[in-house]
Amino acid sequence: MRNMKVLPKLVQVLELFASGDTLSFAQIVERTSLTRSNAAHIVKALCANNLLTKTKFGYYCMGSKIFELAGGDFHQNLLYMLAQRGADRIASELDELGVVVACWHNQRITLAKVQPERMVQLSIADRWFEKSGWYRLSSGRLLLALQSDPTIQEIVDSIGLPSAAEWPEAMSPEKLQQEIARIRQQRYAVVMRENSRLTSLAVPVQDASGADTLCVSTVYITGRHQLGDRAILEHLQSIADELHSQICFHHISIKDINNTL
Repeated sequence: MRNMKVLPKLVQVLELFASGDTLSFAQIVERTSLTRSNAAHIVKALCANNLLTKTKFGYYCMGSKIFELAGGDFHQNLLYMLAQRGADRIASELDELGVVVACWHNQRITLAKVQPERMVQLSIADRWFEKSGWYRLSSGRLLLALQSDPTIQEIVDSIGLPSAAEWPEAMSPEKLQQEIARIRQQRYAVVMRENSRLTSLAVPVQDASGADTLCVSTVYITGRHQLGDRAILEHLQSIADELHSQICFHHISIKDINNTL
């Protein structure tokens, strides 16, 4: 009977991760209203059974057993887990928004998004429609630029050219080509948002096939981070390199994932 009383608490904790969030222990306690002692025992038990995973930065995310029980595409589930870890690293090490995005079947898909509690004010600024995601966000511009020319044309034909509010430097086909060439050459994207109050950075991540199908990105208040733009860019590149290494180790290619991301 004692185990039956614990079961609802186990489910309560697991439900926090249903949307793929990565949470700290303090956030688990706050959102469940469990005592720290009860939460610690439950989290420890879930980790011991691979239902949760604790990253080396002290955050928790869904464990491999969850994906195994859910069935579906193993590599797809593993990709989500690796993306969560990458976003968690950005949030933990830079203390800023961490995002991992993929280009799949000409769609821009957010695989993971981890936001430090102190950055709640950025959540509204980061909610754009799909079209704006391609053009307004550094992750969208970078992934767009690194696709093949036919793929880029298909995406543009589908959503139209950027508006002045979305990407003022790329409102015509010629200007868009120029912007794409520039991003391809530098292999990263920088976007000044909210009247230059926010800086958005993104760097690419190749999958196991060598295709530029993913990227990691962050958003921070312009000129207010203790690290400069170059140092933040280098840190993102380090996280991207680690994610690429893990993706290659597990032989994950976006083109081979058949289920909906």
